[in-house]
Amino acid sequence: MFEQRAIAVIHARGGSKRFPLKNLAVLAGKPLIAYPIDLCRKSEWIQRIVVSTDHDGIMEAAEKYGAEVPFRRPADISEDVPSELVTYHALQHLVAKGDVLPEFVVTLTPATPLTKQETLEEAYRLICLHELWDSVTAVRPAKEHPEWMLRVDDEIKEVRTLLGNPLDGRYNVSQNLDKFYYPAGSFWINRISIFMQKRVLYGEHWGAVVLSPEEMVDIDWPEDLAKAEEIMDKRDKGKRS
Repeated sequence: MFEQRAIAVIHARGGSKRFPLKNLAVLAGKPLIAYPIDLCRKSEWIQRIVVSTDHDGIMEAAEKYGAEVPFRRPADISEDVPSELVTYHALQHLVAKGDVLPEFVVTLTPATPLTKQETLEEAYRLICLHELWDSVTAVRPAKEHPEWMLRVDDEIKEVRTLLGNPLDGRYNVSQNLDKFYYPAGSFWINRISIFMQKRVLYGEHWGAVVLSPEEMVDIDWPEDLAKAEEIMDKRDKGKRS
């Protein structure tokens, strides 16, 4: 059993240009804000769950599902700002109140509701194992091959590959290419001592866990909810069969 060595900070602002009030949208009978809260409540090493929001309805829902809402997020960090600013503000607020922070902070959003418990647990295991790492985050396989990405000169239209490799021979066969990954944004686990100094979510030395295909749903538009619900239905049917 892990010691309680972390605090979770869930980002859930009220504004969303593509999907208004996305964090209160209902998926399988629960608002999206409930999913990261439930995920953190199942992790015995997370001692507190704090939601950072500027919206009354999200505050109410967050408390209903078991999170703390000890402050209202200021307007200047309730727009499109780097995520590290939101987590830093939350931790600073708690320090100003006299709270003692644990060793780690977990940053999450409600936009990736299908994140599995074992994925978060594996990330925590990794950061505990690698004492020199600043953070661990979630990644997904890259959809396109960097070796096939091109730079095209605006004037004469001459082409070069991004990495400087040819497009002949082995580079023409996708199975011969290296595997690359892309930040998924599902969560970050940071060492608080380093994060408070540098205010970055990745850091100098960091690791990653690779999401499964069903975990990679990112709720950006209303139609993404239907995709997530379909995956959940298939998963539930598989458990019953």
